[in-house]
Amino acid sequence: MSVQRRKLSYWSIEFASGDEHHFDSQLFCRFLNYVDNLSEEDKLFRDEKNNKAVALSSIRDERKQGLRLFKIIFKSCKYNHSPDYMSSTDGSERPTDKRLDEGDKELTHMCMRIDGSEAYTVFEERRNGVTMGGVIKYFNKLLHGFLVQEDIEETFYLWASIIPPDDFMTALRAAERISVAQLFVEKRVLGSGYLNLMDVDANSQDDLLITLKSKPRQSLPKRALRKTFQAIATEGTEISRIRLYGKDINKMNITIDSLGGKRIEEVTVDLTPNGVVDSYSIFAKIEEVLGVTE
Repeated sequence: MSVQRRKLSYWSIEFASGDEHHFDSQLFCRFLNYVDNLSEEDKLFRDEKNNKAVALSSIRDERKQGLRLFKIIFKSCKYNHSPDYMSSTDGSERPTDKRLDEGDKELTHMCMRIDGSEAYTVFEERRNGVTMGGVIKYFNKLLHGFLVQEDIEETFYLWASIIPPDDFMTALRAAERISVAQLFVEKRVLGSGYLNLMDVDANSQDDLLITLKSKPRQSLPKRALRKTFQAIATEGTEISRIRLYGKDINKMNITIDSLGGKRIEEVTVDLTPNGVVDSYSIFAKIEEVLGVTE
């Protein structure tokens, strides 16, 4: 079996409404199951402008080593393009039998690790496949029907941001602007002399989430954010984690998280005899990135 190098990118997927970010893991998992159970016709979207069709191929919900993983495969094709075939051995040509509404099927793999605060996603970058922007657009088209089914009147949407491959400090220095900082503070602070607001028990979450926002079109001071991160690293604070939202120099959404782990930009995967990536092979590589050791 032949092999090929494939590039992986890293994303954080959450719910958003304006500048507000939140995540409900149970609701998100129900949404993925809703999408998986749609008819084949309802799973198919045609991008008439770009002559591209996108459909969900499969979703697998798995639990491994305490992690909940959703392994997702999209299929797509470019249609309205049916030139003659050309031989790679002698240059001869023959008419194609491919209809204009057909195209070569391309697979795109992604795996989501569902955490309490996000769907941490490892995504296979494919020039001829589906982009992450296309995935979010696809899911958001289906989200409205799901919210109606759940009898949820709130208006929100799925939002994805790049998790930079650099370490926290390098990514922070490279960021053009930081508009939101989320601080995960130990819950005991609520009932301590710091806040003295309420007593907490075992039923509450382990962390209190404090959100800081910059003024419109401004940035939170990087110096203060660096000091907070350094305090976390030296265990000199009740803050256990810091997550930042902002823009890079290309005005793309980014998320910088102090829990950022191992980054692998490319992996070597097996190919099937017809040159298509073996799904088992690439998901095994992605599992390693997500911390699954067996």
